[in-house]
Amino acid sequence: MGDVTAATWATLGLTKPASVEIPQISFSAKEIDFAEWKGDILVVAVSEKDTSKDLDSKFENSILKRLDEKLGGLLAEASTEEDFTGKAGQSTVLRLRGLGFKRLGLVGLGQCSPSSTATAYRSIGEAAAGVAKAAQASNAAVVLASCDGISEEFKLNAASAIASGTVLGVYEDNRFKSDSKKTHLKTVDVIGLGSGPQLDKKLKYASDVCSGVIFGKELVNAPANVLTPGVPAEEASKVASSYSNVLSATILDVDQCKELKMGSYLGVAAASSNPPHFILLCCYKPPDGDVKRNRMS
Repeated sequence: MGDVTAATWATLGLTKPASVEIPQISFSAKEIDFAEWKGDILVVAVSEKDTSKDLDSKFENSILKRLDEKLGGLLAEASTEEDFTGKAGQSTVLRLRGLGFKRLGLVGLGQCSPSSTATAYRSIGEAAAGVAKAAQASNAAVVLASCDGISEEFKLNAASAIASGTVLGVYEDNRFKSDSKKTHLKTVDVIGLGSGPQLDKKLKYASDVCSGVIFGKELVNAPANVLTPGVPAEEASKVASSYSNVLSATILDVDQCKELKMGSYLGVAAASSNPPHFILLCCYKPPDGDVKRNRMS
């Protein structure tokens, strides 16, 4: 071991993770007849209340009732056989023929319809992602069996939260697995929560935020023999380079840290065979140049 050079120690045992693409899903908000939608899978979010039936074993909920009529009673029959009652975490998928969508997925919401919280709607997106992945669907649509209690002003946030839940639900960290799975889902239509440029912009923003969340998760979840000090330094430089109009990055090496008398930091870094990199990712400038206040984050 005495012949091992410092350069060798700097890279000894390092693992190069496989490249994993962040899901690139295109979202659209549509006000269309859900029963006429065409695609791989139509996902309906259903509460326990929505699954109630009348004396003739017919759904009382208008959306489920209409779907059941188009399917000749198959939906009511399947929900009974599969014991689908709309409980949180429940899901069932039916493969269909003769309709515009190849599969119908039901995902349970629990005892109540979604409350006015982003978390409730993110769970709908996550559940939709689960059934879409299981069906290996390329395109999907999401509709709520009941929109009662959703205010018009909150529909923007509701649709955005569904989009966020879908992206994060589809994503899998397969960087360190020999059998890497590909994401099939490419497009998702959110039906019944409004439409228009403002909502489409909100959906695009949600997807972009998810890309940042996934990027952060990958950094945090990488093992030590992958996430050496040089890796986040390189990523910070890439981010600053990509958004140079609003961000700048400064990476301090050992000598620069010594000049700044950062003894405590260097003392901790001395325990590693990899040289330290102190990252300053800062100087955020609003695109319009109008700086109204200072903010430390």
